[in-house]
Order: sequence, then C-alpha cells, then structure tokens
Amino acid sequence: MTLRFKTFCNFILVIGIAFLFQSCWVSRCKRPKIVGYIYDSITRKPIENCKVGEGLTDQNGYFQLKELRYSQFTFAGFEAPSLMVNEPVNKEGYQKKAIELFNPFGGGIKKGALHNADTIFLSKSEIIPDFK
Repeated sequence: MTLRFKTFCNFILVIGIAFLFQSCWVSRCKRPKIVGYIYDSITRKPIENCKVGEGLTDQNGYFQLKELRYSQFTFAGFEAPSLMVNEPVNKEGYQKKAIELFNPFGGGIKKGALHNADTIFLSKSEIIPDFK
C-alpha cells in the first residue's frame, strides 16, 4: 500500500510540475499588425513604393506590416513587458516620419493584435541649393 501511495504522489507531482512549466511559456507581442495609408500632404494622392518598416506601399498608398511575436519563459504572476514600436516611413523626396506606439503592458497583447495607423501624410522635403 505504501508503494502505491508513493507512486500516486510521484505521479501527481510530475503532473503538477508539467502543468506549471506549460503555463510559464508565454507568447509576447513584439509588434502588432500595423495597417494604413501614406499620402502626399499637398496633392492628397497616395504615395506608391514608400518604405514603411520592412514593407512597401502599393499603388493606393496602402501598407501592411505583419504582427511579430516571441516566446518567453516567465513565472506566474509576472507582468508583461512594455511594448515600444518605432517603424520608419521613408520615401525619397519626402520628409521622414515614423509610426510610434507605446503601451506599458503591451507585450501581453493576445495574438491577432491590430493597430490601424489610418492615413499618414508626408511633406515634400525642401531642396536646399548648394552654394559653392
């Protein structure tokens, strides 16, 4: 009887440890999916092939950056890390901008997070003549 009791206790211990470790491996958000449009601030026309993060805009000025996630081992009860996103927006002949997001507990956002950047207007950069 004592051998059965020890086997049962060991079984419960192994199941408890397995459950504990499974719940400590969590998926964290590095960047939510970001969508939006890039337009010229004067003509109000879409800007094609504008670099947004690692992507480019299409002929309608639309861009889409996929959600980025990472896995982290953590102990139960620990808070999610801050989420800070800074994605550059560049097009030759235009002033540079960036899409900036901050959420103090954003790393805990569930899978499928979406940020709509709406419409970003870029201004043409001034050409400064080189006097020599």
